[in-house]
Amino acid sequence: MQNRGGPGPNETRNMLIAIVLSIGIFVGFEMLYNGPARERALAEQRAQSAQQELQEAGDGVAETPDAQTETPTRQGPVDREQVLAASADARVVIETASVDGSISLQGARIDDLNLRGYRRTVEQTSPEVTVLAPMNSRFGHDAFFGWERQTGPDTATLADAFSTWTAEDGARLTPTTPVTLNFTSDNGLAIERTISIDENYMFTITDVVTNTTDAPIQVRPFGTVRRDGMPEDFVNNQIVHQGLIGVFGERQLRQVTYPNARNHARDRVRGRVGEGERIEEETATGGWFGLTDHYWLTAIVPDQGEQMSAYFDSRTEDGQTDFRAAYRGQWREAPAGGSITYTQRLFSGAKRVDLLRGYQEELNIPRFDDAVDWGNFWFLTRPFFALLHFLAQFAGNFGLGILLTTIVVKVILFPLVYQSFKAMAKMRGLQPKMKEIQERYAADKQRQQQEILRLYQTEKINPVSGCIPILLQIPVFFALYKTLTVTIEMRHAPFYGWINDLSARDPTSLFNLFDLLPFDPSSIPLIGAVLMIGAWPIMYGVSMWALQALSPPPADPIQAQIFRFLPILFTFMFAAFPAGLVIYWTWSNTLSILQQYVIMRRQGVETQLDVFIRKRFGTSAAE
Repeated sequence: MQNRGGPGPNETRNMLIAIVLSIGIFVGFEMLYNGPARERALAEQRAQSAQQELQEAGDGVAETPDAQTETPTRQGPVDREQVLAASADARVVIETASVDGSISLQGARIDDLNLRGYRRTVEQTSPEVTVLAPMNSRFGHDAFFGWERQTGPDTATLADAFSTWTAEDGARLTPTTPVTLNFTSDNGLAIERTISIDENYMFTITDVVTNTTDAPIQVRPFGTVRRDGMPEDFVNNQIVHQGLIGVFGERQLRQVTYPNARNHARDRVRGRVGEGERIEEETATGGWFGLTDHYWLTAIVPDQGEQMSAYFDSRTEDGQTDFRAAYRGQWREAPAGGSITYTQRLFSGAKRVDLLRGYQEELNIPRFDDAVDWGNFWFLTRPFFALLHFLAQFAGNFGLGILLTTIVVKVILFPLVYQSFKAMAKMRGLQPKMKEIQERYAADKQRQQQEILRLYQTEKINPVSGCIPILLQIPVFFALYKTLTVTIEMRHAPFYGWINDLSARDPTSLFNLFDLLPFDPSSIPLIGAVLMIGAWPIMYGVSMWALQALSPPPADPIQAQIFRFLPILFTFMFAAFPAGLVIYWTWSNTLSILQQYVIMRRQGVETQLDVFIRKRFGTSAAE
């Protein structure tokens, strides 16, 4: 006879196992596949990327790019410092509390920028993060702006990446001292460019184009952000977008990853992509576009009333992939003996959420905070980040913010979890009766399930409610994992003790007695990553085991064995996760243990903790 009274104990247990194992598969995939893949990609990127791209380039001849997006002649993998030293007499210094660098007078290129508030590693003596570097240096990355003019049916470049600009001796760009650059063409046109910068990362570029001829001339602006090859510290991480990004118009967010853009360039070399075919191209009014790394963004923000043709493109040149996000503005007339003025902006710096939102509101830049990859489940990640950031600011530490966030989440979910814990407590109290039924009807499984269901109905217990705590934790798990991974606010954020970066894994290891022994387990070939089992993952495993001890044990011996093994498995899996996530989950388990213990005692159910204390001390925890 088919069971129509609801899910039996086996179905319920199988559902619970499926949920737990699904999480295990997700976590395991991250640790055993994505983690090692990122490490391999990083090593390959630093050691082999240039050579591999050079071999790919041998399949054909690179196409000549548009005039305004040409790359200066490369001189091999020259260090940025060497390039800057060679051109020190043709640069304007940039100096603010947030950035330092310089502007090249060749093309008025903004191609040298460091972030003073961010270091490459957690060490305070580590070099500053470099966002922009000259294009003929290793890992070149720059932005420049120019003009085109109409010459009959054709279009000619008025000022581009190779034009020579002039500036006053000793010119220095600071938040209080804009700089003025000048360019004069040989056909009666002149450009006066004023560049200013705020206290953070936003440049404002205002051009005055003067026509000294006796006839009107049609001109239009353009701007380009370029990168020469993959970023130095690029790691292919599926959870955060890295590559070309922009909003064309008011709402159209476009994203193309670096690997996909590189494939486009290779397909062009192989003849699979047309001569003028670009990755993305759109005509729109306003918006922004550029290149984004994990934590950094360089993006052009045209005048929001400007009708523009914006595009993403990539080309293989001299063995490197040249990534670019660029636009052309609308044609306008420079009257004879008159001038026109045009203002645009460039953001180059850290993707701080509050800063991006401030620019978004102040300058009316559409969806500018989407430079942070909130993902498809933004309705979870955005509120979670807002809560976490607020509590972290309140507590003065992001680790404490995580602990406070856990408490808030527990309070919000308590009404649902309370009923679930009550059901689990009742089920644990019914274990003797259930065992009796299983023994009595051991030979008749169908009758056994019917009797157990009758017992559930008599005691008014819904066995499926035990899955609620796990189901509710899944979106919280995702939101916190995403937030820890993509937001720069978590980068190098310290906690107490040995955790100096909540966005990185626990740096300690059980296998060197938590740094007491003088060797690094991660250096062991093949198994090194698996041996990095830190103190916090171990505490998480203990908390998971303790929480399981309060739950009704599975009746099936095989299922019981699987559940006993899960805390060990999850300890190894969580060892590869950001420390902030492990701290959250450990603290969450601890609070759940307290919640469930109190509820079970109020239901008159003896727990494993009571059994342990009674055997050890002759009394129970409740006495």
